Amino acid sequence: MSKLLDVLDKIKDGAPTPLGFSVKRPEKLPGMALIGLVSKDHAKGVGIVTDEGLDALNLGSSGDPKDIRALTDGLDGQPWGVRVAGLSRDDAQVYQENGSDALVFSIEGTSASALVNDELARFLCVDPNMDDKELRAVSSLPIDGFVMPLTQGNDGLTLGDLASVGSVSRRSDKYIVLEVEKPIEGKDLEALRDIGVHGLLVDIDLMGINNLKALKTALLEMPKPTFKRRDRPIAILPGSVFAPPEEPEPHEDEEEEGDE
Repeated sequence: MSKLLDVLDKIKDGAPTPLGFSVKRPEKLPGMALIGLVSKDHAKGVGIVTDEGLDALNLGSSGDPKDIRALTDGLDGQPWGVRVAGLSRDDAQVYQENGSDALVFSIEGTSASALVNDELARFLCVDPNMDDKELRAVSSLPIDGFVMPLTQGNDGLTLGDLASVGSVSRRSDKYIVLEVEKPIEGKDLEALRDIGVHGLLVDIDLMGINNLKALKTALLEMPKPTFKRRDRPIAILPGSVFAPPEEPEPHEDEEEEGDE
């Protein structure tokens, strides 16, 4: 199984409670996975991912798949993957043979046979505003998750932004990873986590090192969700408020009078 999917599952499920009388504290886990996207200076980006202890690395298209291994030698055990416009079966195989753990791709130009590989995490780039028919179609594909852009205004996350994300996360069982370019505040992070987001794909060059550090700290300091993702209770209006009152059952003597 993909190491990246292991990371996402671990964060989603939370750290296990220590057994016995051990006083060891459970591992501190972030509210969502932080994945560094490196599109330009690969060597520098890999160094930042390692130094800052991000959860995973995603490399932008790097040309020949056979050259990918040399770009990731500096990683400190983090899972890494590649983002490509389209994907062939042969390229997917070469990426895996060279150590890639995950692939991010578009639906156009991707071969169906490239996805028949359970050892790689497969993430499809989608538009969060797709209609119901398209969402059902892509959800049926042999993929593990969706990567979607997060639209952010200058004033932070809006209710419309959240609704756009939730329209996908609440109707699909796939992992949800958002591609972000701007800093996100703590309460907005909680809102994204609670609506079903599992990870953030952050462009390191656009975010900047200081914002990246702050984002990692905010993710680690996020409080646990009040309700588990996808397990929120459904609000049910009390029937006594709107339902018509039940007619009382007739007494035995009333029934006898009626029979007469």
